[in-house]
Amino acid sequence: LADVRRVLGLAGALPGLRRVDLVTNYRCPAPVIDRAVRLIEHNRERFVKRIVPGPGAAGRLVLAPDGRDETIRIRRVMECWPGDGSTRAILARTNGELRAAIVAALELGLPFRAPGVELLVESPALGPLLDAVAGTDAGLPLLARVARVRGRLPLSGPDARGDPTGADLSSALLGWAAAHRDLDGLIEAINHSRQRLAELRRDDATLTLATAHGTKGLEWDHVAVIGLEVGRFPSRRAVESADDPLRALEEERRLAYVAWTRARRSLTLLYDPAAPSRFLLEAFSAQELGLDDPGRMEAPPDSQTLGVASR
Repeated sequence: LADVRRVLGLAGALPGLRRVDLVTNYRCPAPVIDRAVRLIEHNRERFVKRIVPGPGAAGRLVLAPDGRDETIRIRRVMECWPGDGSTRAILARTNGELRAAIVAALELGLPFRAPGVELLVESPALGPLLDAVAGTDAGLPLLARVARVRGRLPLSGPDARGDPTGADLSSALLGWAAAHRDLDGLIEAINHSRQRLAELRRDDATLTLATAHGTKGLEWDHVAVIGLEVGRFPSRRAVESADDPLRALEEERRLAYVAWTRARRSLTLLYDPAAPSRFLLEAFSAQELGLDDPGRMEAPPDSQTLGVASR
C-alpha cells in the first residue's frame, strides 16, 4: 500500500491544491462498507471522509466463528458458495496461511488459481528430505525415521528448522509419516497430491486464493477473509518488528480494509471465537461476534449474517 503520509502531505507541498472526495462505493454491499468504515476510522493517519454505498447495493456480510481446523473452516465456506460461475476468493494475510485453502480446494475438487503460493509438497527441499529418510535404518518405524532426520536438520540455512519454510516442511513431513505405514506409501501419497495440484491449479479458475497485499484494485463476487485472529491479522511479527509499531498497526488495518472491500456480493469473515482479531473487535460488537456467551465459544456456532439484502 502507498505511504499514506505522502498523500496526506500533498496539500502542504502543493499550495492551491483542491481536494475532491469520491464518497460512493459502487462495489460493495452496504453492510460491508459500514463495517469496513468502522474499522478504518481507528486509524489516525487517514483522510477523514464519508463513504456510502451505491444505490441498490445489495448483498451480505457473514461472520463465521469456528474453532475447528482451518481446512475444515475454509471447506465449509467453499461448500456454501453458489456454484453459478460467480467469482470467489479466499484472502489471507500471508502465503503460508493459504495452504489450508489449497488443501480444501483439492479435497472438494475445485479448480483454483493461487499466484505465488507454493504448497509444501511442491517444495524443492522435500526431495532431499525424503532421500535422507530413505537412508536411515529401514528397520525403524517410518515415524521414527522421519524424526531422526528432522533432529539432524541445521538451525540455519535453506533446510533449517529455524527457517519458517524449513520448519513447516519438516513438521508437515512428520505429520504425513504418522498417517502412513511405510516410506513407499508416503511417497505415493505425495505424488498423488502433486498430480492433483497439476490438474486443479488453473489460470482460468473462478476461485482465487491470494494474500491481501496483492488484491488492491481487484474484486470478486464472493470473498472470504481467513485468519482474523490474535497474532495473525494484524500480523504480530509485522507490528512488533517495526520501528514504529503504531504506524505498522495502522498499515495492517489499511490492509484489512482493502481485503474486506474486495467483495461485490458477499463477504465472509472467518475467525476462532476464542481469539478474535482486534480488527473484528473494532468493527463489531462482542454480541455480534458471539463473545458474550461463554457456552457459545465451546462449540463452533452457526454463521451469523448481517445486513441481508435481496439481489
